[in-house]
Amino acid sequence: MLQAVMPEAGKFDLTEVSVPEVGEAQALLKMERIGICGSDMQIYHGKHKFMTYPVVLGHEGAGTVVNVGQNVQNVAVGDRVTVQPQLYCGHCHPCRHGHYNVCENLAVLGVHTTGLSSDYFLTEAAKLIKLPDALSMDQGALIEPTAVATAGIRKCGGVEAANVVVLGAGPIGNLVAQVARASGANAVMITDINSKRLELARRCGIEVCIDSKAVRLADAISEHFGADGADLILDCAGVPQTITAAVEAARRASRIGVIANFKQSIDIELVLLQRKEVTLYGIMMYAREDFEEAIRLIAEGKLHTQELITNHFAIRQIREAYRYIDDHSDDVMKVILTLNQ
Repeated sequence: MLQAVMPEAGKFDLTEVSVPEVGEAQALLKMERIGICGSDMQIYHGKHKFMTYPVVLGHEGAGTVVNVGQNVQNVAVGDRVTVQPQLYCGHCHPCRHGHYNVCENLAVLGVHTTGLSSDYFLTEAAKLIKLPDALSMDQGALIEPTAVATAGIRKCGGVEAANVVVLGAGPIGNLVAQVARASGANAVMITDINSKRLELARRCGIEVCIDSKAVRLADAISEHFGADGADLILDCAGVPQTITAAVEAARRASRIGVIANFKQSIDIELVLLQRKEVTLYGIMMYAREDFEEAIRLIAEGKLHTQELITNHFAIRQIREAYRYIDDHSDDVMKVILTLNQ
């Protein structure tokens, strides 16, 4: 089978390797779609702090089960599935208390261990989640980033009847805003410095789209939400300016959720957080229930997904796909690799 290996930053080797044998609790997938994520681009550029080369990238994807081990009961040959890409020990304190997303020994497919970028992928069957017939394989590849959004909103206490602000209109920010709207928020605002991403957010149903170069966050919140302000601000941008603005603009007794992966240490005005009694949530990945909620929202037609896909490339064009993202960084939302076409 074909496998795309990154031996060092910025380089791909397309190699032929044997199709793996299936263990008794494992399933073999024929991969069909693989999404390229921002963290994949960090690895491509040699800027990811928590991995080593060589690596097979890919943690967002969908495929079809083609073989299962003798003890597998949750999936069968022919099932269309997505993969929950976390590997956790099950023994540390977080794992024992249901917080395996912050396992002390956490590993992630495509970062710390072999990812999805192969014709076939072998996994523990317990990591698979079935896709309903209503979902396309493209949508299946978007389940993982959508689960980031559903997890973020769940961990921040929900958004029912809330005024929500999302900072950053990239793929994750767009999905967070859409999930907030679909989950009963009273109003949703999204901000970015990229006018094209703001226009896409409008097409995805987010009515209040703010150019953060032109308007201070606090002023935008005051104009659109009035004295009630924002109940929840979700940082999906991950730059010093956004979290600083969020702390400044946060209403008393409100919430801030950090979904973005920050690349540097940032000074936060703890005095403001304390005096305003703002709750700050750090959000790390997701749980299975967040995948299930993501699937439900997409299957029920409550999220715009096709609009987020900028382009497709065959797996053999993986080099071109990554170069395309670099060359069109202002325009790209989600690039999908196709396999076995």
